[in-house]
Amino acid sequence: MSQNQYSEDLAHIRSMMERSSRFLSLSGWAGIIPGMLALAGLAAATWCIRQASATGRYDAMDNHDSMLVIQLGAIALIVLALSIFASWYTCMRKARLEKQSTWTPAIRNMLLHFAIPLMAGAIIVGWIYQKEQWQMLSPVLLSFYGLALVLVSQFTLRSVFWLGILEISLSIPAGITGWDLPVLAIGFGLAHIAYGIMMFNKPKA
Repeated sequence: MSQNQYSEDLAHIRSMMERSSRFLSLSGWAGIIPGMLALAGLAAATWCIRQASATGRYDAMDNHDSMLVIQLGAIALIVLALSIFASWYTCMRKARLEKQSTWTPAIRNMLLHFAIPLMAGAIIVGWIYQKEQWQMLSPVLLSFYGLALVLVSQFTLRSVFWLGILEISLSIPAGITGWDLPVLAIGFGLAHIAYGIMMFNKPKA
């Protein structure tokens, strides 16, 4: 066996081992579509808040059963559900096109490590809702989501780690009064769209 053949075999074995332990079929659409959905959801939330302010219903946010709170919660849940579905569908579609398995130990580890910090964040959001501490909502959403990305990065592309660090960093200015919605637009909207575009422009291995 020649030296070149030996090196090629080692590279092939290394690639197979990496694919068995990491999910590498991330689609650019998995970033772009959720980013666009987030921007649309934030635009809808902004419109609801302005309408509530114009009619005097904005002060009712002190009551967590107010119509505005219900509207904002419904928008958030719809965006979350559509984003999860879009990300899952586009990644699984890319994996099938690349003839990769759509249910591997790497995918199961990704889901587990992604779900744990999100469930912890959901508990904190529940307390925010109960205590009506709305100013804490944006920092909590960004920080726990960023932590989830950091944890799953060990089972997928390394660039996901830096996206998670960016989300965590954005949780700092998100706590400043009046900055919450713009920073959410950057973290959940523009950052995801930019990451998706970067994925499309990434050279194929």
